[in-house]
Amino acid sequence: MLWCSVIVAAVMHWCLLGTGDVEIGVLEPSGTVAAMQVRDVPAPMPSHAVPTPVPVVQRSHPRASIEGVAAPLAEPAPSVASSGAIETPSELAAIPADTELVNALAMPAGPTEVTVPVYRTEMPPAATLHYELRKGSLSGSGELAWKPAADRYEARLEGSVAGMNLITQISVGVFDANGLAPLRYTDTRSRRAANAANFQRDKGKITYSGPQVEYPLIPGAQDRVSWMIQIGAILNADPKLATPDGKISMFVSGASGDADLWVFRYVGAETLRSDSGPLHTVKFTREPRKVYDRSVEVWLAPTRHHLPVRARFTATAGGDIFELLLRDIQSP
Repeated sequence: MLWCSVIVAAVMHWCLLGTGDVEIGVLEPSGTVAAMQVRDVPAPMPSHAVPTPVPVVQRSHPRASIEGVAAPLAEPAPSVASSGAIETPSELAAIPADTELVNALAMPAGPTEVTVPVYRTEMPPAATLHYELRKGSLSGSGELAWKPAADRYEARLEGSVAGMNLITQISVGVFDANGLAPLRYTDTRSRRAANAANFQRDKGKITYSGPQVEYPLIPGAQDRVSWMIQIGAILNADPKLATPDGKISMFVSGASGDADLWVFRYVGAETLRSDSGPLHTVKFTREPRKVYDRSVEVWLAPTRHHLPVRARFTATAGGDIFELLLRDIQSP
């Protein structure tokens, strides 16, 4: 009995000592435990602060450079897009800025400096473009209203399906030596509150109504509506850009803390049909740089002051397509 008691006591003692904290990880061949790599989510920051990089798992591929911009080695997690979305803005309370791009834009001349050219522009006259809207298997109507004034402008893009408004994007601003100079851009989607980007020209930065991130406001920067007019104004002033190897670059910001360098490359000339007859167009494309980005194709009509008579947005992830096809153009 004594030996039995000793054995039972020893077993119970071993079990108690073996119930410590368990560290989750991968057992290495050496017997040590490697800690898991995790993503840290930063706390909300003041609107005047540029957030520091979010720690992420680094990819093993080498650093690449596209049009002078160092491509990030890691991409943000995808967000859920609602019906009718042209882009895929994040739903997080705080979205990390593309810190490499911010630093490259802000730093003085150097090997990693981002050079975004500026162009002469010739603004098109006021017009309202009516489109057929297609999103996947759905179809509806779209409208781009371009309203320039003496020193200010408003550009409004709206889209609806079956009488339900899917999207309203509004850009208001002024004109400067580089063309359109947005002051405020708002993006409203169905069943979602509006988001806004503020181009604070007196402070030299772009801030947002939701995400606590900011970007330097560089000359010629545009938003997700104004670029559709700006690219035509550039071609009005210099049609030779619509030739082989021609390209137009601009820094474009959305309303959800998403901003990037967009490089449009000339593809060729195409003839499109419209309610008023065939239209000769020049086509430019913008290729996505990031995993959850979108490709952009735009057809511009030289005889209509290079206004966009067709536009197609294709999601890299999933292949979702949003398209606008011209029905007619009205002058005021």
